[in-house]
Amino acid sequence: MAPTQKPRKTAAPPVVAKPPNRVAIILTGIVLGAVWGTVMWGIFELAGQDSGLRGWAYLTITIAMLGAGVAAFFGAVGASRRGERVTPRLFGRRRR
Repeated sequence: MAPTQKPRKTAAPPVVAKPPNRVAIILTGIVLGAVWGTVMWGIFELAGQDSGLRGWAYLTITIAMLGAGVAAFFGAVGASRRGERVTPRLFGRRRR
């Protein structure tokens, strides 16, 4: 007797992951930096440094910019790992 074979299951098409929104990554870094800047300002105020609204604005904006830079760096690293082009082409390719 011939062995019976199981019917082959057709493979489902691979699910292509949607790349993350780069603007959302940067905005998340800005928001996290601003929140951390506010926390740092509160700690400084509780420690006795009276910087007022200027000190709050300075810390919040500065640390928010740092958060955006960190988010941009790690977003670019993740994009390059996925094979996306990160750097702009400054000079066109020469075609022969």
